Amino acid sequence: MRAPDAWIPLVAVLAAAVVALAILLILNSGDDGPVTVVCEPGTPGCELRQSVHWHADFALYIRGERYDFNHERFFSTVEVELSENVHIHEPFHDIVHVHREGTTWREFFHSLGFELTDECLTLPEGEQLCNSERERLSFIVNGVRVDGLAFQDITDIDRALISFGDESDEELMQQYAGVKDEACILSRLCEDRIPEEGLPDEGCVIGGCP
Repeated sequence: MRAPDAWIPLVAVLAAAVVALAILLILNSGDDGPVTVVCEPGTPGCELRQSVHWHADFALYIRGERYDFNHERFFSTVEVELSENVHIHEPFHDIVHVHREGTTWREFFHSLGFELTDECLTLPEGEQLCNSERERLSFIVNGVRVDGLAFQDITDIDRALISFGDESDEELMQQYAGVKDEACILSRLCEDRIPEEGLPDEGCVIGGCP
């Protein structure tokens, strides 16, 4: 017959097994579907936002004037990266380069020093432009007028207009016509438009080009 102390390790193992089984049953109970495995962001194969390499054309108009993004302070470079997820760089200052899925237009503008919501736009200089009875923010994406853009994901070869002012629908469409249609070239989705000499180096920054 076993001494009482000899049963202690066996009892401990059985107790641990019962606890583990109970936890598994609880996690898999109900109609919530399979259990989501949580892992550390950045671990290979476990990124919450997968790597992509997308491009989108955009333009910002303020009271009828096109905002100029062709300035060094807006460009990400190998030395200075404003965002590893989304950026613009020379010579494509009218094209957004997206490196993570789930990147919103608000995130993009925030990386450049703006603050964008669907009601207000704050410029890097500090001026705040908000909807009022006289002026408003307007958005057109891929030829369609939308109520909000800030929290929409940027997707490949989007064309987006952000405009603040008192423009009519017709005037807004005229502004939208000024949005370039070149993102598909960088995404190599319109090969007939790729120059014979090839595309210039995109100068992928620290985030890299997948």
